[in-house]
Amino acid sequence: MTGASPHGGPGSRTTVGPDGEVVDGAPTDPAVDRRRHVSDYFRLERWELPGTVADGPPAIAGRTPVDAHLRGPGGGLRTGGLLTSIDSLGGFTSGLAVLPRWIVTTSLMATVSELSHVGPLRLRADVLRRGRNSVVTSLDVVDEGAGDRHVAAATLTCAVLDPDAMTLEFERPFVLAMPEPQIDPVPPDEFFCIEPGEGAVTRLRLEDQLRNPWGILHGGAVAMLADEAACRATLTAVPGAGPEHGVAATDVVLHYLRPVKVGPVEARCTVLGTRAGRTSVRVAIHDVGSDDRLVTLGSVTVLDV
Repeated sequence: MTGASPHGGPGSRTTVGPDGEVVDGAPTDPAVDRRRHVSDYFRLERWELPGTVADGPPAIAGRTPVDAHLRGPGGGLRTGGLLTSIDSLGGFTSGLAVLPRWIVTTSLMATVSELSHVGPLRLRADVLRRGRNSVVTSLDVVDEGAGDRHVAAATLTCAVLDPDAMTLEFERPFVLAMPEPQIDPVPPDEFFCIEPGEGAVTRLRLEDQLRNPWGILHGGAVAMLADEAACRATLTAVPGAGPEHGVAATDVVLHYLRPVKVGPVEARCTVLGTRAGRTSVRVAIHDVGSDDRLVTLGSVTVLDV
């Protein structure tokens, strides 16, 4: 396993029903459902598009509301949250394309064209290339509440894995309903266990709720950490950044180099330069408890808003 964001779950046999429930095999603890705990936080609905089941790779659509506690300084869903839904939907689509094998995310590139959202946001994932060792998937995001105004475009690259003892079976076409609103929801930095602070280094505690079924840090948590860290670094290093409302991450490139297994996790930022209210930040993410090894390297563009 070479990447940091696998999708799916281990076990002798797991059959998933139309609502994502485990039909047979050992059920997961409902308090920490590693199959989709992180995507449930963003209430991501999914459905397989007609005509993509019998022949060729699947196409999957999704919808996520923009709940009040998820809005950032830009007025819409925080970019880290948007990337989490992109990773969840794109990874699942890539995984379906290579069954009975599965995948792990190795890179995620996203261009965000709109930071202010009405919601809900609608996503679509299409497999561009399905090879023996990798899958490339494109995703587009529009704002349904704003007349399908374009929000983001992304490309996800995944490596194909030997699932070993894991068997995943899905009823097709796949449908997963939108989770209900949470009672007393917490903001993203608290949910993702990102410690308070400022400056060039931001730390995340690797709590159990952030591990995916493989027991490693969810790729969406890495994306949220990169978002928060780049914004903090910009506010500290750039005089006058975010003079009215603050700053928000826009375009992001993340290369998942190794899985995060131990923690805590540190995002170490280098501000590369600023022009016309746009700051470029390099983000190096390290697993401190695993010999401080570099696990993710990326870049984030931070915009004054």
